[in-house]
Amino acid sequence: MNPKDFIKARLNELRNFFPELSFKYKFNSNTSTHIVDVRPLDCFKENADYIKYEADFGFEFDNIYYPETILFVSEDSLTRVENPEFVFNANQFSEDLQALPLPLEVNGKWAETHYKFEVEFALAA
Repeated sequence: MNPKDFIKARLNELRNFFPELSFKYKFNSNTSTHIVDVRPLDCFKENADYIKYEADFGFEFDNIYYPETILFVSEDSLTRVENPEFVFNANQFSEDLQALPLPLEVNGKWAETHYKFEVEFALAA
């Protein structure tokens, strides 16, 4: 079983134990990191049963698929999952699933498209 299929199977299992959770997944090939965004934040941070399951999941994944690794994040994390490869319980993440507008082709040339970006900076002490 490849890492992505392993993660899908485990997240589906995890969802059965914690139906209130939602997940987004993306693989970062630059760092060989599988990133899983877990919502809601209170369960991610405070549910002892979930925290134990996540720790066991991460330990098992690292033992099987090293040097690849898995990273669990939530809404207060600096790491974001944008354009996820798959989503469980997508209704909580619908804002990320909207297709980005594509440039338009006009008379054989690409029309110029402008996007407005908001930048957030976090300062570390």
